[in-house]
Amino acid sequence: MITFEEAISTVLKNAKPLPAAAVRIEDAVGRVLLEDIRSGIEMPPFDKSAVDGYAVSDAEAGKGRPLRNVGLIQAGDIFKGKVGPGQCVKIMTGAPLPPGADSVIMVEDSSEADGFVKFLKPAGKGVNVCLRGEDMKKGEKVLASGAVVGISHIAVLAAVGRSHIKAGALPKVSLINTGGELVPPGEKLGLNRIYNSNGPMLSAMLKTDGITAEAEIVRDRARSLKAAFSKGLRADIMLISGGVSMGDFDLVPGVLKSLGVKCLFHKVRVRPGKPMFFGVKGRKLVFGIPGNPLANFMAYLAYIRPAIRRMSGRKDCGPDFKAGACAVKFEPKTPRRALVLSAVRADTAYSLKEVSNNGSADILALAAANGFTMVKEGGALKKGEKAKFLTWQ
Repeated sequence: MITFEEAISTVLKNAKPLPAAAVRIEDAVGRVLLEDIRSGIEMPPFDKSAVDGYAVSDAEAGKGRPLRNVGLIQAGDIFKGKVGPGQCVKIMTGAPLPPGADSVIMVEDSSEADGFVKFLKPAGKGVNVCLRGEDMKKGEKVLASGAVVGISHIAVLAAVGRSHIKAGALPKVSLINTGGELVPPGEKLGLNRIYNSNGPMLSAMLKTDGITAEAEIVRDRARSLKAAFSKGLRADIMLISGGVSMGDFDLVPGVLKSLGVKCLFHKVRVRPGKPMFFGVKGRKLVFGIPGNPLANFMAYLAYIRPAIRRMSGRKDCGPDFKAGACAVKFEPKTPRRALVLSAVRADTAYSLKEVSNNGSADILALAAANGFTMVKEGGALKKGEKAKFLTWQ
């Protein structure tokens, strides 16, 4: 049996980055950028108005007399002409500043009658004008290789004309739930059956990492499992929920061995999730998670999400432990490393409080929690003591 830290290290060591992929920028959020992005243009590419108003020469507007309006410029227009002495041009936000003008006076600060515009405020050279290249210069690096693309980056990529980027590929994931008692939610529940809660939960967690995987239910029969696992091994990662403990129908490890999957660990000194299985077949990863929902949830945060991130080229793989202070005493009474279901409250600092539960199958308790507080092997945490925790919010 290995330690929790050894298990995480083993998973990350075997999660190899996938080849780069060309990704549409609309689909790139959360992906790792594998190229420097430089602007091929200046932004803005021309002097433009920042407001709806009148393009004027500051010197002319400063004389205090009404100016003749000689035209209208909308965004995208090309103004043929020049703003001469005694003249102004009505201009819309984003439209190019015409020759002869060096500032824009807002509509609200003007009044027009009979083709002449009177200004209620002075202009000031450069006022309400976005100057060419003030946001970015041609050739300027706007995003660096290795950055994780965020929502705020998409507009930058689009503005410099990129429709696709070179980014880390997301692994393909197969998701298999084992157990003859499982029924998909929405179907009729027969005698001694339960709804499959782990499958939809893991599917939803995968979607938060940009991966779509449908949960398949397979009965605890060697022949059925072998067929499902053979298909599942076509993916980069195969997630198997249930069937990895020591019961008569926990057939998963044996079936995986028959398919050439090398077991790297099968037990971890942690609660929940002691019977956790991890193996490889070539560069493909196989996770066998104990069937209890808390074990599934914790395994995703501690092992599976870090593996996905490493395979997609991210350096910040995790698991992402944060530091907080215990609002109550934590006393899990286990010789193993404990990840205690917790309610994490963030004020000026993180405050941790244990969520009472009836064991690793208590999904109602999981719904009331938003973190796992880590307690050392055989230990406890006093009220006020500092502790590490995992959270999903």
